[in-house]
Amino acid sequence: MHTLSKSDFKLARTCATKLYYRERHYADDQEHDPYLQMLAEGGYMIELLARQLFPGGVTLGHGHDAAAGAAETLALLAQEKLVVTLFEGTLLAGRRLARVDILRKGPEGFDLYEVKSKGFDPEDAEKRRARTGSAFKSLKKPHGIASEWREHLEDVTYQVTILRELFPGVAVRAHLILVDETREVEFDGMPDWFRIVREDEGRVSTAQFVGDPELARRSGITVGIDVSAEVAELEPEVRAASDLFVSSLEPTLTKIPPQLGGRCRNCEFRLAPEVVPNGFLECWGARAAADPHVLELYQGRDLLEELIRDGVDGIAEIGEDRLASHSGAYAERQRIHVRHARSGEEWIDEALGPSLARAEWPLHFIDFEAAGLALPHHRGMRPYGRIAWQWSCHTMTGPGAPLEHTEYINLDPAWPNARFATSLRERLGDRGTILVWSAFEAGILRTIADELTLLGTSEHALADWLRATALPPDAPGARIIDLLDLCREHYYHPRMGGSYSIKAVLDAIWRSAPEVRARFAELTGTEGNADLGPYAALPPLLINGVPQTVAEGTGAVRAYFAMVYGAERDDPAVSAAWRKLLLDYCRLDTLAMVLIWEHWRSRTRAH
Repeated sequence: MHTLSKSDFKLARTCATKLYYRERHYADDQEHDPYLQMLAEGGYMIELLARQLFPGGVTLGHGHDAAAGAAETLALLAQEKLVVTLFEGTLLAGRRLARVDILRKGPEGFDLYEVKSKGFDPEDAEKRRARTGSAFKSLKKPHGIASEWREHLEDVTYQVTILRELFPGVAVRAHLILVDETREVEFDGMPDWFRIVREDEGRVSTAQFVGDPELARRSGITVGIDVSAEVAELEPEVRAASDLFVSSLEPTLTKIPPQLGGRCRNCEFRLAPEVVPNGFLECWGARAAADPHVLELYQGRDLLEELIRDGVDGIAEIGEDRLASHSGAYAERQRIHVRHARSGEEWIDEALGPSLARAEWPLHFIDFEAAGLALPHHRGMRPYGRIAWQWSCHTMTGPGAPLEHTEYINLDPAWPNARFATSLRERLGDRGTILVWSAFEAGILRTIADELTLLGTSEHALADWLRATALPPDAPGARIIDLLDLCREHYYHPRMGGSYSIKAVLDAIWRSAPEVRARFAELTGTEGNADLGPYAALPPLLINGVPQTVAEGTGAVRAYFAMVYGAERDDPAVSAAWRKLLLDYCRLDTLAMVLIWEHWRSRTRAH
């Protein structure tokens, strides 16, 4: 039987057609390993921390039999007890299905709690309440539910509608449990309060709280907010939407017709044409074949919606008259995209050469891997502070000099930032230009400098070096050149797919420049496949019987958390496999910068 789960409902709210593709198990580009999803940025820590607020709660199983789970939940709720608290209880009403993070039955009815590992700013909430009567409404008129909160509140509302159907007439109060992002923790070592374990012969992974429940309750990290008023406002809309979705599931599964638009740009079912069945191709039909596609047009959401509505499928089809009527900030860049989509040739602005010539030897191409960890390592820190665990650096000491590579990766679950920064300073020193792809690296350096000061360490010289190294590109004495900024201002290739990610830019150059593929082969000893691109050269490794790869930032975050906090964190073989995947990926990112840099230099006068 097809059921409408919470995740199904949230997916269908982004596009109703996707529900059919999910139920039919079409391929998509999402991560479906529940173990790695659970680990991402330590969100499981917040859920377990929230449970400590409800002593005596009963944790139910995570079996695939929804009917059995629902029967167990109803039986527990029917107990003759004054208060019953369930974790991960299953609600099933007809085809509507939800597993509730925390459900409490008391003398006055139900309290339903949805735990979100999302930051909440009490000061901002008070400002919104004063202006709109709600912590979750937009400050702009007409003061509807703020876009950043709508998905979470609809999630809670969907669960409430099922509970009301199962228990008509019983009072239901709805709550969000969120992370107070302004709270400075009072304890050291909070990430050590949790363990990941494998059960059922390794097929199921669960997180366990192994800390002191009383300290967890005192931490004040999690905060509960009554959202019953917001749920009441959203309930008619959510009920109507879920009715529509359920009607497509019964009596037989049917597809809700697609509504083509700009949101299709990032559809998870937009895969390569050879993938069959293919949701994007089914939605767009013959209109999907245009290359480069109109969905890859740079910025300009309103213009994109107009073009799709008028039947324009490819960027090359866009007329100059249509662009002339849109004179926004991105109009000139859009004209460049259209012209070069027609010619098939890359565009290089004459200012790119002088911008490259600003660099001073030695050149250090660097890339960091970092993420926010739900709970901080040390007292005085706040939730979701950045931890930096890895860097890669390719260095050119002068024209024609051999390329040098160095790298660092942290393997210790303790706070890694000071060790990360110390090793980086040893590599970069005080000379030469540092080349990055985005402002991310400079932001990480400033964050670590602030943390060293906050913690009162003796690393004053290190903090000063970090701040000096992270100076903005236009500041006197700045060492950093952001290649992403140069790309956005001075470069375009029609094969970039509308993306300025380093992977998209290198893949575009790769396909059109055989000398770049030859250089890759020279540096790596691996022949570059012109069709697949360099990132396809990253080999998968078998970890716990599952082939794993790391080829983008989100995958790197999950790999690191699996290596350092996962169930096999004490298994040398598993840790070594994750370590290799991370090192290979980060090394390729800095090599990609080198290849792009050299390609640009060869096309300009910056020699």
